[in-house]
Amino acid sequence: MNRICGIASEVDAEGKKVKGDAMLSLVASIHLNEAMDGYIDRNKKGGDHSLSLAYVRATILDMRKKVDKQWVIWVEDQIRWIRTNPGVPLNGKRAGIFASISRLPTYLDHVLICCKAGRPKDYTPNLAKIKVVSYYLQKMASSVFASLNECAERESTDQQYAANVMRMENSYFFTQSIKQRGIELTALFQKQITGASVICKQSTDAYLGWMIKREFKAMHSLFSNISRVRKEVGDADVPIHVPRAQFVRTLQKESSKEIMKEKISVVYARMEKHLSESGGLLPVAWKALVKVLYEWFGRWEKLCTSCYKFILEPSAIDVVRIAKVASGSASSTGKRNVDGRSEKHKYVSV
Repeated sequence: MNRICGIASEVDAEGKKVKGDAMLSLVASIHLNEAMDGYIDRNKKGGDHSLSLAYVRATILDMRKKVDKQWVIWVEDQIRWIRTNPGVPLNGKRAGIFASISRLPTYLDHVLICCKAGRPKDYTPNLAKIKVVSYYLQKMASSVFASLNECAERESTDQQYAANVMRMENSYFFTQSIKQRGIELTALFQKQITGASVICKQSTDAYLGWMIKREFKAMHSLFSNISRVRKEVGDADVPIHVPRAQFVRTLQKESSKEIMKEKISVVYARMEKHLSESGGLLPVAWKALVKVLYEWFGRWEKLCTSCYKFILEPSAIDVVRIAKVASGSASSTGKRNVDGRSEKHKYVSV
């Protein structure tokens, strides 16, 4: 019985030894937990019948303690491995999906396949209701986020963009990969999914802001200054502090339609370079960036109109159109070469 349940044994008289199998132990624990429900004296008959059921339950519980111990040892080993941050570059650039995060959904798939073997097709174990299993699976999931946070905050990690990219990619991958595996696993990891969603939003907002400020540096600086002055003196007096000539000259240099096309294409190429294919985040992040561009240019349009009676060209809507064209053309022409970089964008700076 111990061998069937994956429990390791000491060397016997013949020199034989059974190696522990953590997967067998976990599956055994799940099935034993379910089996216990069949040995409850629901009708409260008492007497020998009730004692017999109690004896069987005690026997099952004793076996469960053994298999749980075997599996928990394996989980703790995995957590120690996770905290070594395997495969994550020191500067954090193009880290992609961490090995620990990419392997967790695959492990869960393996668990479910093993548990469903020989069962009806619609059977799915409710792992969230098994306290030991639920606790240690969540502990393992929490450890990958502890590792992610440690990698993002260490001194060697690039804080301009790499820290935010690794956070947004890995948190997004975790959330999507768990949700795609059904309501049972989603319920089990609900706490981690909620935390991952917060991490993803905060890091994405920071990354997109950095991208826009970097590529539209002069325009961002101009309108930030105008916005500050406007709060202090009102719309009418803004041109006194930020001369119209300076204002128009900056927009003529930075905001023509052709320049905008070039800048947005560079932004897309840079994002394509930063984000890994395995993460699947590029289309989502680009859609979010286009939304932010629309919001920023919309605010800048209003400032132009209210303070200078000037029409900003291209408009916020035009910028969205340019962005959609940029992503479409890049997707059709930017083919990946051997080392995973785009031929078209391989010379784009960070």
